[in-house]
Amino acid sequence: MRTILLVICAFIIPLRADDVADIARGREFLAGLFNPELGLLPEFPGAHVYWLYHDNYLAAKVLAPTHPDIARRIAAAIRAHGVVRSGKIEILFGEAEHPLPFRHYELRDVTKLGPAVIRTEVVTDVPNPTWREYADLLLLAALAGPDAAEARRDFDAALALWDGTGFADRVLAHDHHYATYKLALAILAARHLGQTPPALAAIHARLLTAQAATGGWRTDYLPDGTVIGLANVETTALAIIALDPTMAILGKSPVPLR
Repeated sequence: MRTILLVICAFIIPLRADDVADIARGREFLAGLFNPELGLLPEFPGAHVYWLYHDNYLAAKVLAPTHPDIARRIAAAIRAHGVVRSGKIEILFGEAEHPLPFRHYELRDVTKLGPAVIRTEVVTDVPNPTWREYADLLLLAALAGPDAAEARRDFDAALALWDGTGFADRVLAHDHHYATYKLALAILAARHLGQTPPALAAIHARLLTAQAATGGWRTDYLPDGTVIGLANVETTALAIIALDPTMAILGKSPVPLR
C-alpha cells in the first residue's frame, strides 16, 4: 500500500493512503451537516443545538481548505450572532487573547430560531484552581504557554496521565470512560513542542479507531477500547486538525504531504 509520511519533528508516523481518505471522509461528514438556512452545523446529526464555539469555529477552520464556501458562510453566521470569541479553543490557532491562567467557562444561549437553539461557550473571569487535574487543559496550556520550559512541564504532566489506553484524569474517575478529543490535543501539543513521547504512536492509532462509519469521530471510548458516544462536530474537527499535516496550527506553516 502506498504510504505518505507525516513528519512531526524527528518522529515519523506512517500516514497511509487510507488515513488520507479517512480525513477526507471526516470533512465530508462535517460538510454534510451544514444547515444552509442557519449557516451553521448542528452539534451532531439530528441535533437542534448549534454551538458557535467550539463547534462551528472549528468546523470553519477544518472546512476552509476543501469547502471554502461553507467555511465562509459559517464564519459569517458566527459574526452575525455577535459572538467573536470563546477565549479557550482559539489557542489552537494562536487567536486566544488571554488564555492563561485558565478560568471557568459558561455555556450560554445566544438565540432560538424555530426549533434551533444557538449556543456558545464563553470563558468567565472566575479562576479555575483545579485545571491541572484535567489532561485537556494541561495540553492546551502546553500549546498556549509563552514559556517553553513551562509548556514542556504541562505537556509532561498530561502525558503522565496516559495509562496506555487514554488519559486517566479527573473526568475518567467520574465518567468511567475516556474522551476521544484529548487524543487529538495530545498529538497537536506534541507537534507544537517538537516532542516525541513513546506514547505518541499509540495515541495516534487510538484516535484513528474512533472514527465511525459515517466519517465522523465518536466522542468517547471504554477502558476495553470499545468506542461509544455519537460522532459529533467538535470531536471530528479536532481529530482532523490533529491528523491532517497540511493544517497549520498556532500560525506555524503546515507540513507538506510527501
